[in-house]
Amino acid sequence: MQESASIVRRIFSSVYQATEPRDIVVCRHGTVSHITLSRPVQICLCFLVLGCIGWFSHVSIVFVGFDAILKHKDLEIAKVSNDNSVLSLRVAAMRNDITDVSGTLKRSHHHLVGLLAQNDHLRAEIDGIKDGLRGSESKRAAQLQRQSAQAQRLAMLEKALNEAENNGSTLRQSLDKTKSKLSATIIERSEFAAERDGFKQKLRETEERIALLRDSHQTALFQVTRRTVADIKKIEGIISKAGLNVTDLIGRAHPESLGIGGPFIPATGLGSILDEGQTALDRHLMHWEDLQKLMQRLPLVAPLDHYRVGSPFGRRRDPMNKRWAMHKGADFSAPSRSDILATAEGKVVYRGWKGRYGRLVEIDHGNGIRTRYGHMRNIYVRAGQHVKLGQKIGQVGTSGRSTGPHVHYEIILKGRNIDPMKFIEAGKDVFKS
Repeated sequence: MQESASIVRRIFSSVYQATEPRDIVVCRHGTVSHITLSRPVQICLCFLVLGCIGWFSHVSIVFVGFDAILKHKDLEIAKVSNDNSVLSLRVAAMRNDITDVSGTLKRSHHHLVGLLAQNDHLRAEIDGIKDGLRGSESKRAAQLQRQSAQAQRLAMLEKALNEAENNGSTLRQSLDKTKSKLSATIIERSEFAAERDGFKQKLRETEERIALLRDSHQTALFQVTRRTVADIKKIEGIISKAGLNVTDLIGRAHPESLGIGGPFIPATGLGSILDEGQTALDRHLMHWEDLQKLMQRLPLVAPLDHYRVGSPFGRRRDPMNKRWAMHKGADFSAPSRSDILATAEGKVVYRGWKGRYGRLVEIDHGNGIRTRYGHMRNIYVRAGQHVKLGQKIGQVGTSGRSTGPHVHYEIILKGRNIDPMKFIEAGKDVFKS
């Protein structure tokens, strides 16, 4: 303890002796003047020199470290960009698959229409065959009548044979001719019966082919409709998880409607059943396309690639005055100058300084949905510009009423602020799908 005190005294004594008052003599144009440097002035100068040296050392160290951080962030950005490209390729592939399925379905529909036309042609042929059968039946009835007449004639001939034995040879010849005609008639009737059985078999085979084609078409329609309905339910679940009303948003996207009506007259037959399945599928596909267009304009991702939630949506203590306040957005903390990305496709409706928000960008995504990005350092977009999902719109900063670098992010639906984390959590389900 005594040694420490003696060291301090020696140091103090050395400083005291080194800062004794000094006079600086200046001779200019024959005039001699002097400046007296007092002990406090010398001590202040020493502290100033030491401060400058320390500040220069600190700036050098920070510059070197910040350069290394920037290089690391550039590598991470390149990696994320590559991942985004892969995801974009996968989405494009899925869309191509859906387009192929739709094309296949349309070709199947055209093929079925052709089969129905063939069916009508076959039915016309069957009607012709039935008409031929009816004609054959008429011929058969006439033949039976002829047979009956021949039998009566044969009886008369036999009676005449008994009555007139002298004319026996003539009657035998006449009887042989009659028997020949009867044999020919029997053979002709057998041929007609065989032809009728062949037509009936052909009719049964044709009806079986029509039934198989109908079942195949119904199965294909059911499978495609089931897949489409499953995709629709998945997308509607994601939108509902974000706290949105799907029916309301679709109604905003299609405000116009066509008036339809008329008396109900139920349709019958195979064509009506197939048309009903095709109509249901077309309705589901139109709804699926509307949902896809809606998803492209919903802000389902975060405005930063890498961030930490500094302050969530809702009631919180104000960071400045520590009083309770309502926070209408979410604060995402990130290093200064980090890129801020558009969370969905839309149109820039405001850019510039806006009070306590500092530098702010506001984007309109349609359907009554807007997003805001506050406390920015730099802004890359202009008012009226159309931006795409993931486009760089500015840099993280601390402008306005802010305690550090972050982006204040808001989602507004029809003039009412909504928790952005609901949209981000729903967006995670999109990428999982």
